[in-house]
Amino acid sequence: MYVATRGLYRLRPPTIFVPKYLRELVERLFDVHRAMDQSELNHALVPLDIGEEYELRRDLKVRAFKTYHTIPSQGYVIYSVKQKLKKDYLGLPGSEIKRLKLSGVEITNTVTTPEVAFTGDTMSDFILDPDNADVLKAKILVMEVLRLAALSSYNQLPFY
Repeated sequence: MYVATRGLYRLRPPTIFVPKYLRELVERLFDVHRAMDQSELNHALVPLDIGEEYELRRDLKVRAFKTYHTIPSQGYVIYSVKQKLKKDYLGLPGSEIKRLKLSGVEITNTVTTPEVAFTGDTMSDFILDPDNADVLKAKILVMEVLRLAALSSYNQLPFY
């Protein structure tokens, strides 16, 4: 188990994202595992509803998105978050930028970039959902793939 292995190596407890409606069940699952093997299984469980965001760090956040399955499901996009100087202030001396900032002027825009998306078990319908556009813009997309039994050996795969 991932959480137990991190504990064995004395790594920081992991942050685990789950659909909000599953929070209680997942917590009970950890309790059962703790009772069976007498381990701590330290972790941070973060329940999210579709569309909700969680700030991992000042420069990283996670957002849950809707996926399509026979049961309710969701995936997650990890975004980088950066502050970029507004165009109006480009080329100004540093002292002037500092003066503006200290006077309360908003000199930056927040730029979020989808870096990694994880779909979990889903049908391809998530691609057509306009709310999921950032999933397809992510630099890395991790998907679960079902291997069909009919295509289980290489000699049965059609190559063109």
